[in-house]
Amino acid sequence: MKTFILSAGTVLPVSSKPLARASVLVSDGKIREVAKTSALLKKHAGVTEIKLGNGILLPGFVNAHTHLELGWTQAEIGAFTGFTGWLEQLIISKGAPVLEEKITASVSEGVKSLVSSGVTTVGEISSYGGLDKPILEKSGLRTVLFREILDSNEHKTDFNFKPGKGLIEERPFPHAPYSCNPRLLRKLFRAHHKNGVPFGIHLAESPDEVEFVKCCANKIEGKIFPLIGKEAFERPKAESPYGYFSKMGLSEGDRATLIHMVRVEKEEAAEISRLGLGIVLCPRSNLFLQVGAPPFAYYSRIERLGIGTDSLSTNYNLDFFEELRAFHLLLSQVMGDKAARKSVHAATLGGAGALYLEDKTGSIDPGKEADLIYIDTPGNFRDPYLSVISSTSAGLGMVMTAGRVLYKKDGIPLPDSV
Repeated sequence: MKTFILSAGTVLPVSSKPLARASVLVSDGKIREVAKTSALLKKHAGVTEIKLGNGILLPGFVNAHTHLELGWTQAEIGAFTGFTGWLEQLIISKGAPVLEEKITASVSEGVKSLVSSGVTTVGEISSYGGLDKPILEKSGLRTVLFREILDSNEHKTDFNFKPGKGLIEERPFPHAPYSCNPRLLRKLFRAHHKNGVPFGIHLAESPDEVEFVKCCANKIEGKIFPLIGKEAFERPKAESPYGYFSKMGLSEGDRATLIHMVRVEKEEAAEISRLGLGIVLCPRSNLFLQVGAPPFAYYSRIERLGIGTDSLSTNYNLDFFEELRAFHLLLSQVMGDKAARKSVHAATLGGAGALYLEDKTGSIDPGKEADLIYIDTPGNFRDPYLSVISSTSAGLGMVMTAGRVLYKKDGIPLPDSV
C-alpha cells in the first residue's frame, strides 16, 4: 500500500497548532497533506483510511545522542563519585577483552528500547569500528552514525566524510576537548569547512572539563591520563569549554551538534543560538554523573535543541518517554506553562534540527518523510503536549519511519506491508 490516510483524534504537527479529528496523507513514504479528516477523505476519495484511534498522531521522537554499543557496560559500573570516578570505571571495563557478540547484542537490545519508546531517529556514537552500523541499517531507524575520533585512532581516520543519503549517514565525532588534541580538532574544522558535513562533540559536560580547558590542576590529567598512558598535551588556555572549542576554528555557517552543554555561560548560549549550532541535552545522564543539570534558562529560545538518553553506562534505561519527562520537569521550572510545548518540540523538530535533519523529519509537514508515531492517550491531560509527555511505552500504538511500520500494537488496523 503506497498511498494511505492515517486518521487520529488529534494530529500534532509540532511545527503548527494541533488539529482535532485530523488525518495525514502518506504516499511513497512521504507526508503529502495534513488536514481535517472529513476534508481529506472528501478530497482523496478511494484512498484507504487507517483509523488509528482517538489518541495523538505526531512526529517520531529523535533520540539525538546514544551509545548503543555500550549497553553491556552498565553491569560493570559500581558506585562512584563524580565524573572522573565514573570515567575510571568505564575505561577499565572497555580496556578488558570483550566479545563482539556482547557489543552487537547491546546494539540490538538498544534498538528495541528505542523503537518501543517511540524513537524514529537516533544520533548514535560508533566506537567499535562500525559494529553497530549493520544492525542500525536493518533496524529501519533514521540514523546519524557519528564515528568517534580520539587521539588514539586519528591515524586511521578518514576525515573526508560525504553528505549522507537514505536512512543512515555517517559523520565525524571528535570525542571531547580532553581526548582530542588541538591539532586534531583544527584538522576536523578544516575538513568540515571543505566538505560541509556536520559533526558532533561532547562539550562542557563536567567541572573537570572546565578545569582542563583553563589549564588548571584537574582530575582528567591527574587520574585519567595516567590510567590510559596518555601524555599531557599543549593547548590554548580558555575560560570555558565552549570558548576552547571556538578557538579551534569555529566560524559562521558551521554545523556542529554539541552534546551535554552543562557548563555554559548565558552569553555563550546566545552566540550558539545566533550561529545556529545544535545542542543535545541528556538530563538524566548529567544528574547520574553528578555534574549538575544543564542551564535550561539559557536554552529556552534555542530552536536546534534536542534530547538524548546517552548510554546505559550513564542512565537507568533508554526509555525516551522517561527522558522526555525528566527534560520537561527541569524545563518547567524556568518556562512554566510553555515548557510542555517546548519539550515536545525538543523531542521531535528540535532534535531533528540539532542533527541538521529538519528538512527530512521532526514535524508533520508536506514533503517530509513519514516518520510518525501514534500514542493512545485515554484519560491523559487536556493539553496534547502534556498528554504526550505523560504517556508511556504501554500507550504506544504505532512507530513508522519513511512509511515503513517498525512497530504496531495489537488492534491497530495497520497492514504490515505499509
